[in-house]
Parts: sequence; structure tokens; C-alpha cells
Amino acid sequence: TLQQLISDTMVRWAQESVIEDPELVRAMFVLLHRQYDGIGGLVRALPKTYTINSVSVEDTINLLASLGQIRSLLSVRMGKEEEKLMIRGLGESQCLVAHFKEHNKILILMKTIIHNCWQHFIRAYFSLLKLAPLHFLLWTVQYMPMAVGEVQSLASPSMRGSTPLDVAAASVMDNNELALALREPDLEKVVRYLAGCGLQSCPLLISKGYPDIGWNPVEGERYLDFLRFAVFCNGESVEENANVVVRLLIR
Repeated sequence: TLQQLISDTMVRWAQESVIEDPELVRAMFVLLHRQYDGIGGLVRALPKTYTINSVSVEDTINLLASLGQIRSLLSVRMGKEEEKLMIRGLGESQCLVAHFKEHNKILILMKTIIHNCWQHFIRAYFSLLKLAPLHFLLWTVQYMPMAVGEVQSLASPSMRGSTPLDVAAASVMDNNELALALREPDLEKVVRYLAGCGLQSCPLLISKGYPDIGWNPVEGERYLDFLRFAVFCNGESVEENANVVVRLLIR
């Protein structure tokens, strides 16, 4: 058989001559090993596969239910409970964010939410902070320039950098890759942008009798948590990058 022929050839080459090229030796042993590692290859491949059959019907139903929850949440302003549902739904599939770009309707819903929240700006300043999770979705879709361009007029200069998540998104808007795949140069931009937040006070804290600390920290940690748990880049969480942002802010 071909398998036996390859094995015998590799063994004969190793016995008959002196091979000095380490790359050739490595290639020979890899080829020899593959002849007897067919089952091992299948074992390593199985964890990376997903087959829909009678056994996985329940998993598929749960995934579709999570997708439905995520889509329904896009039409409302999210609070803490809604964010938990969103994070749990995203956890069903790390590739869901990549699939969002295929649905133009989601973009329309996001822009509608932004317009609606803007109408309530005078009445409730912090209502706009609830947009941070939606900003994440908005800026990570394929049509980022188009969507941002249509709502840019709503971005008040006083609101830019109001939350760490907004700042992270704004600092990499010109990056054609995943908008929240933060890198070291981008992290420096985050810190520089956040430095400008000192020009604003926090009306909510002042109204409750707290001293004016010079910037607005309300619910900032919650958005960092959302970033840490819900954002994936190449199948991996950006938790490490989020922690780097926090360390730089403290520094």
C-alpha cells in the first residue's frame, strides 16, 4: 500500500545515508508520523467541528433563541439586565458579531436607537451612556463608515469620550479591522482622549452630594466589563486588552 511504501522509504533513507539537513529530517519524521496518526488527527479535529443532527437539536434551538433575544434587545435602550442577556447570547457563538454585518436591518435599528436617545438628552444626560454597547456593535460591522457618517451629526463634542467603551471605539475608527482590536498605539490614544474628559463634571454625582472629581466615571466599569466579556477578535476575548486600558488609566 501507499502507506507502507512511504514508511519503508523513510526508514530506508534514514538507515542508508547521513542526513545533515535538519529540515529534511523533520519533514521525514512528520511524514512518517502522519502515516500512523490518522485516528489522532480525527480526535484533534472533532472538537473543532459542529454537526447538526438529532442529538444537537436542542443546542441549535438555544442558539436561535439567543439570536432572537439579541435582535429584540437592539430595539430598546439596554440596562444592566439587558446587557447580561446580550452577553449570554453572544456567548452562544463567538462568531455572532461577524454575522451581524450581513443584516442591514440591524444597522437601521441602531441608528433609530441613537436618534431616540438623542431626543431624551435634555431630560436625562446619562441616557446617552446606555448607547455604549450599541456603539460597539455599530462600529464593528462592515459598513462602519456609512453608519457612523449618518449619525456623526449627533455626536456632541461634549459627549465624545464619555465612557471608556466610546473612547475605545473612537480611537480606532479609521482602522479597517475589528474596531475594538486594541493595540498598544491605540491604547495610548485612549488615555489621551480620556484626559480630555476632565473638562466635564458629573451632574449625577454632584446632585447626590458627592464632590466634583472633574470627570464623569458613572457606570464606566460596567462598560469595561461588557467590553471584556462580549467582544471577540479572531475567536478570542479581548479581556487582556481591556485590562491594559484599565491599568493605563490608573497610571
